Amino acid sequence: MMSSFMSAFFADRVSKRVLFGAVAAAAMHHRESVVVVLFLILVLEPMVDRVLVKGTRDVAGWCRRWFYLNKLNRAPGFNWLVGHTLPLSKAVGAYPCTWDLFAFWSVPKAPKPVRVQIFTRHCVVIADPEPIRRVFNSNIKNYGKDTEFAYNPFLDILGTGLVTSEGESWKRQRGRISQALRMEILDDVVDIATRAVDRLCVKLEKIRGTGREIELAEEFRLLTLQVIGEAILSLSPEESDEVMPNLYLPIMEECNRRSLEPWRAYLPNKEYFSHKNKVKKLNAYVIKLIRQRWKLKHSVTATPNVDDSIDNPHADILDRVLADVPKSEYGPEVERQMCDEIKTFLLAGHETSAAMLIWTMWELVKAPEKMKIATEEAKKVYKNSEKKNRKTPSRDELNGLEYIVGALKESLRLYSVVPVVTRKCLGDDYLGGEFVPKGTTVIISVQGVHHREDLWENAQTFEPKRFVGNETDETGNYSYLPFIQGPRNCLGQYLALLEARVVMANLLRKFKFPSSRETNGAKHTKMIPIAPADGIWFTVD
Repeated sequence: MMSSFMSAFFADRVSKRVLFGAVAAAAMHHRESVVVVLFLILVLEPMVDRVLVKGTRDVAGWCRRWFYLNKLNRAPGFNWLVGHTLPLSKAVGAYPCTWDLFAFWSVPKAPKPVRVQIFTRHCVVIADPEPIRRVFNSNIKNYGKDTEFAYNPFLDILGTGLVTSEGESWKRQRGRISQALRMEILDDVVDIATRAVDRLCVKLEKIRGTGREIELAEEFRLLTLQVIGEAILSLSPEESDEVMPNLYLPIMEECNRRSLEPWRAYLPNKEYFSHKNKVKKLNAYVIKLIRQRWKLKHSVTATPNVDDSIDNPHADILDRVLADVPKSEYGPEVERQMCDEIKTFLLAGHETSAAMLIWTMWELVKAPEKMKIATEEAKKVYKNSEKKNRKTPSRDELNGLEYIVGALKESLRLYSVVPVVTRKCLGDDYLGGEFVPKGTTVIISVQGVHHREDLWENAQTFEPKRFVGNETDETGNYSYLPFIQGPRNCLGQYLALLEARVVMANLLRKFKFPSSRETNGAKHTKMIPIAPADGIWFTVD
């Protein structure tokens, strides 16, 4: 408080002295311009005061963070001019990549945080369950979403949706979406995912035994987009395949590039204007769907509580969310907010699922004994369902796919498809026993936690049994974080795991996937969620 008061007092004194000097000079040399100068002072003084006060406070805050964080362990490669920007820049597109560096720097010093400076931004990196618990749970109000830095490149997709919102807006959205994701929608997801994987199986059947290659990572991206598109908006697979690859996926690719090449957001070149145009078209497309659904819901011929109600077990997610909006509140602002929420669903609902599927398939293909266990489990569960004259197992029966679910969870641990999460420290705090001043960016190295040998035996080995029979406490110890933990955990995690087990079980019981390229398995260094560098190619038997 004292430092803020002194900063404001100093700025106020300086600004008034400068302006007084300007008036005096004008009076001495150009008396006729005194009135003009006085008018400008009255207009400009409040603005100058605000700029100087804010600037002075920012500088004072930066110096304070530097003073306290300078006492922490500092990551290697520091340069007094640009901090750790050079080693992080060199890691873009290389191995080890940027996310690897955060893990390498933070794990040896855990539970203590490690100081990292990116240009002028003061950061600490943590990779230990206890300080992570404090950030995600016990002191969550002190850690805000970092929309200025980490999330900024993705705001064209996320907007003010659930991932980036705070306070009452977050509570309102969280409550609305939680209600929309009630158990009934999960039953629909089983059928939606089954239809989607059946369409993929038709494509795979055409090349079975021919020796022709197929790149499954891209197939999984399209499949998961079809699933989430139908679950949210009741899109047909044809419409999903037409819209998403042409609008949504190129936007995501550019957002990923901007996260590690931030200058791309300011270069007025062809890619810049193409990206801007695609964002505009995607927003218009989604808002049009919202508008059409709202008009249908409130048309004269609409039947109350049928097809458009949250009580209808087969309503899609948009129906369920719109059912919670009073007619008196609906308007352009609600449409814009819902557009952001739907785009957030698309991002969270398909990227992680697609990455989870491809890495699980790749690891099972590399380990024939594990593949055999997973395949036999899938055949057993589906055979039991067929005995009951049902093509698709119920949601309860799908719980019998324990080993496959363990494989899916293990791939999320081993590959850490979201390798870092960032938060902004809103007030002074202690993490890992070290003082962290207000304004510090806290980088949680999810990959670092997931790869710690003292937390995970043989951490670099793919072992699905870690998650079979509840052997690992994945909800309370903050060492397993693919869906984060605490009050802001991912609402769609059950939907994602349910969809993925349906897809994986159907593929494993019907086909074999020999690896067809030596380059398979390399991780992309510029994409989040972490995807294969050059796809993963298989033949089909």
